[in-house]
Amino acid sequence: MKIELRVGEWMVTMGLVGLYRVFEYGLRKGIIDPQHRQSVSIHPQGLELETEVLPQLPRAYFLYLIDEYSVAKRDGERLRHYLGQAKKENSFSTALSSIKKTITDAGKKIQKYFPDEPVEQLFETLKSVKKPEQLEQLEQCIAEFQQLLSKEAINEKLTLNYFKAAVLKSFFGQVSFLNVSNNNLDLEGHIERFQADYIIPVQYDLQFEHVFRSASTENEVLHFLDEHAEYGPFKALKRAWRKKKLPQMREEMSALYECMLFPGHVAFYNFEEMIFSPIGVSTSNAFNFNWNLQDKQPKPISSLAKLVLFFAPAGAAIYLKKEGFQEQNEYRMYAGFVQSDAAFSEILQKNNHLKQMKQQKDPFDRIVSKLVQSVTKEANYVVDHLFFLEFSSDYDSKKTHLHYYHLPLYLARYFVEYPGKLDYVHYDYREQFIQDVLRGADPARVIYQYLRDCIENGRSHIGPYIAVRERSRIMQLKRGGKEMEKTDKRVYALYRCGQEIRKALEQAGSPKTADHYSASPSKKIIAIAYRLLNAAKAGDRKSFLDTLFRLHMSADQPISPLFLNALHERDLDFPAVANAFIAGLLSQEGQGEQEEAVS
Repeated sequence: MKIELRVGEWMVTMGLVGLYRVFEYGLRKGIIDPQHRQSVSIHPQGLELETEVLPQLPRAYFLYLIDEYSVAKRDGERLRHYLGQAKKENSFSTALSSIKKTITDAGKKIQKYFPDEPVEQLFETLKSVKKPEQLEQLEQCIAEFQQLLSKEAINEKLTLNYFKAAVLKSFFGQVSFLNVSNNNLDLEGHIERFQADYIIPVQYDLQFEHVFRSASTENEVLHFLDEHAEYGPFKALKRAWRKKKLPQMREEMSALYECMLFPGHVAFYNFEEMIFSPIGVSTSNAFNFNWNLQDKQPKPISSLAKLVLFFAPAGAAIYLKKEGFQEQNEYRMYAGFVQSDAAFSEILQKNNHLKQMKQQKDPFDRIVSKLVQSVTKEANYVVDHLFFLEFSSDYDSKKTHLHYYHLPLYLARYFVEYPGKLDYVHYDYREQFIQDVLRGADPARVIYQYLRDCIENGRSHIGPYIAVRERSRIMQLKRGGKEMEKTDKRVYALYRCGQEIRKALEQAGSPKTADHYSASPSKKIIAIAYRLLNAAKAGDRKSFLDTLFRLHMSADQPISPLFLNALHERDLDFPAVANAFIAGLLSQEGQGEQEEAVS
């Protein structure tokens, strides 16, 4: 039987991308029989699925995730990196601590599940390594551990536990094999549970749909339900329909049991948090979703939709992301996805690119640039309906961080016309900058934080100026994109004003006498930069200009008419004026020439 699976809400599209990736992987690795090569095919609006292939999908699903998140592969790469650091004498001690921690953490898990493995002996040998002269012994320990970790049974068990806890837990509640009571299942046990909880219900429901549509009497329907009475939904339906006629059954089915994600399919399940935890709601608390007081079926979905959603983790790009600045930051596991109104083949291609670039740790602005580099005027509609989303969800705490990043046409134009222009901006601030822009927020707050970081840590870098310039370009494109070159020149002129003032203050020096202390020029510059930044962040134009006038008078420098924009904002807005000047004040001599190379 062939069924059509159409794209829809982002979580459905994500599931279809994951389903196709797992199917492709299964064919490539010989997990899925070659006779089913055409069982999943791409159509403009989604996938066409031949149901005979369903029983082969669970094994492909788990082996795909084991390959994707292999503990042996991940820890092996980590240990090779640490070993490279250990070969440098000045970083040997730090690298050795990291190596010991990695081996000890994984080794204890191996001991727990495989007590006969010689882990304790490896621990003892590793403890004796303390000096750079023992590098050869350390290399031997790492080689032995990698050999142990690469054993199929060990890698399977540790990887299963890892992706269940770190990845799948962000998507689902404690359903099926994710329930803590099933933690001791091996790979075959996981496959059997997947078959029982996800594949068999789909097969039963599709058979029921066929019987229900073709039935001429209610007895045919009741007979089918009676034949499969071990299936919970059928047992409940038989009880409810025992005394009803076929027309009543069909009326009730269309009113109560139609899937909201795949219309036309019967729905015996609910879209709730255990099915898809990032945006699911507990059925018992979903009063706003009830219709005609049908509290047992607030958001009905089919077993087919439930299965597709379970492939969503394979359809997303999974990555660690740092949120916040400096000490006030936190790393979270995020799932990212690209949604579009384009054909499914293009959605699949864009998400394959996203996943690949995230694995290479490409910055977000470069990812967006590559994804929209083929944009043309004829594709305006597609661009206007392209957006990125990412979420971090924790089922235990019932908490989800969900971000939507829309890509309006002016931003698509920016990424096409100015690719790579943020390369000199520090990675953390660069990510926050782009995310604010995609949310439609002003990235000035990121620039304020970036400048403060430069002041507090005594950094002199061209990055803040680049951020100011790119913000001005984006704001200008939003207003129609006229006079772009003039805007760039104004921002650069203000940046150079800051550099000139710094140079004048440094040349003036600080005369000292025995009875009088005078701060060094660098300390004065830092104090002035703090004052200017605080005024800029607070939007206090009067305080900013007052400090600016005093600064130019003390340095015996003329004031550029461009600073009048701080008041009337005719050519540049106040944040651009203030931040460009502060960025110049904090930069060292010679960074003007560096700017020419990145403009």
